[in-house]
Amino acid sequence: MLSGLSSNLTSARQTLTQVLNFALVLSTAFMLWKGLSIATASSSPIVVVLSGSMEPAFQRGDLLFLWNRSPRAELGEVVVYNVKGKDIPIVHRVVRTFPEVDSKTKRVVEPSDSSAPSNDMLLTKGDNNIADDTELYARGQDYLDRREDIVGSVRGYIPSVGYVTIMLSEHPCQKRIAKELAELVESPPEGIKVELADESDLYQWNVYMEGPEGSSFQNGNFLVKLKLPTEYPFKPPAVSFGTKIYHPNVTNDDKGSMCLGMLRPDEWKPSSKIAAVLQFARQLLVEPMPDDAVEGRIAEQYKNDRARYDELAKEWTRKYAMA
Repeated sequence: MLSGLSSNLTSARQTLTQVLNFALVLSTAFMLWKGLSIATASSSPIVVVLSGSMEPAFQRGDLLFLWNRSPRAELGEVVVYNVKGKDIPIVHRVVRTFPEVDSKTKRVVEPSDSSAPSNDMLLTKGDNNIADDTELYARGQDYLDRREDIVGSVRGYIPSVGYVTIMLSEHPCQKRIAKELAELVESPPEGIKVELADESDLYQWNVYMEGPEGSSFQNGNFLVKLKLPTEYPFKPPAVSFGTKIYHPNVTNDDKGSMCLGMLRPDEWKPSSKIAAVLQFARQLLVEPMPDDAVEGRIAEQYKNDRARYDELAKEWTRKYAMA
């Protein structure tokens, strides 16, 4: 009996020791993090690059070290900022500061009108992006506030070591994709039905699109493939036709790539939704855009010989989309 009691006490001591050791590790890590935060004046002194918007300067998975004690962000400096209401840090370069400084004289440029942003305001942009970050900022916000929005400036980095964090951080994007998918399944737009191409892959969709009534594609059923990037919604999806179609805005090959203006990197907005993309794609079946075509010959035919275009479009629809 005594030996059993002794064994139980030993086991309890070992468990308690393990718990205390684990608590010590956590508290040490917490103190180190807080120490770094105080030393750098940054709420998050170490961050991971989550997207390819800063390539080639930084790649996805790079671990960045931040410093936030500088009085202002300089033009060309890479900073990390948070968008109000969102918890994903964005790593982009400062392309404009206020008050503005002349690059040659290094003197402050006086604003020409009273509507100029106040001091400590700045504008950012990803090196790999065409447009600046205005669309990424909070609603009604045209510039970042150096004191309120900036987490810190990049002072060093280690390549690729933070890639594990990306796997965890992609969950918010997956939540948005799952939400949009559920909305489309529950309340699909007219003539559109969606499903996952593979139940295990949230980024590949099959879209079944009915040819709009009154168009050359009426009574046709078209398979449209939608591929979402892991950086969605910060990067646009890719849309292609799995069913052959005679159309100036769809490549006449096995890829069936569709040219949509709203999907170009310089025109895509993170606030855009997949439902709008699909509705726009279906509307193109009614009103092609020959001036923004990927098939020049078909575009010319659409503009100059509409009857022949309609004839061929209907013929292809009967042959490929009504089988």
